[in-house]
Amino acid sequence: MKKSIVFLDSSTFPSNILFPKLNFNHTWKNYKFTKKAEVKKRIKKANIVVTNKIKLNKSNLKSAKALELIAITATGTNIIDLDYCKVNNISVCNLRNYASVSVAEHVLTLMLALSKNIKGLEKDINSKIWQKRKVFALLSREINGLNGKTLGIIGKGSIGLKVGRLAKAFGMKIKFFSVRKYKKTEFKKFISSLDYISINCPLNRNTENLITMKELKLMKKNLILINTARGSIVNEVDLTKALKKKIIAGAGIDVTTAEPPNPSHTYYSILNKSNFIWTPHTAWATQETLQDAINQLIENINSFYKGKKRNIV
Repeated sequence: MKKSIVFLDSSTFPSNILFPKLNFNHTWKNYKFTKKAEVKKRIKKANIVVTNKIKLNKSNLKSAKALELIAITATGTNIIDLDYCKVNNISVCNLRNYASVSVAEHVLTLMLALSKNIKGLEKDINSKIWQKRKVFALLSREINGLNGKTLGIIGKGSIGLKVGRLAKAFGMKIKFFSVRKYKKTEFKKFISSLDYISINCPLNRNTENLITMKELKLMKKNLILINTARGSIVNEVDLTKALKKKIIAGAGIDVTTAEPPNPSHTYYSILNKSNFIWTPHTAWATQETLQDAINQLIENINSFYKGKKRNIV
């Protein structure tokens, strides 16, 4: 029997990424993007639905009577109604440990760029400040190193562990905090003693708004906050205010609550500040990682139809 496959948001991967072959008879339909109102129609006759960020819930899944497998081209499963899938015998698989190197490198990149004040110094060159000085070095801004500083990593999964290993190479002291064992008093104590924080935990009920103005005020004034996990873990309005008021020293952000962000998003008000770096959810997206993700996706699907279920949620 020929299996019908639909990819609901294929534009989440660039066109130069190669798709390995599937080992069974099938049809494959790519949709660059699928609007909420289009989901029901597009998955109605599908046996396999591939999605990166398109939500699949009871409302649209109940029309997909032939659906056997949902293959997520990411790790997060919050876009899928897992309870409905379980009751209706729909398997769900995701990607595992495919982006840890790329994300960890991005975390260190943001930490270094902010610590070395790269953005600010570039602005000073552009403003001709260096050119007007008589001495060789422009020391107009404070520059800091990572060696000997303390990095707190929230989340001890594959990405958090990789961040820790890379940071150790820079001579940093590493502390971990597990959100699974979250206790407010322990978390307050944890964040108050750090020079850097890297958020590498999933978004769930326990971690939404994990860091608000209350937590930011407990942090050291020299702290640099990095979030490459999910936007909602940090209260975005509070972080913006904290940076404007110099409650913390800086922030590197790769994720926002809504993506792409609304043109009125609060981060636009600080985008030109030298102590803030904002990247468009690309921490994971090296060419190597993108290809690894698709390779793993196809391996997950092939394994499912061989009777060897792989990466099932």
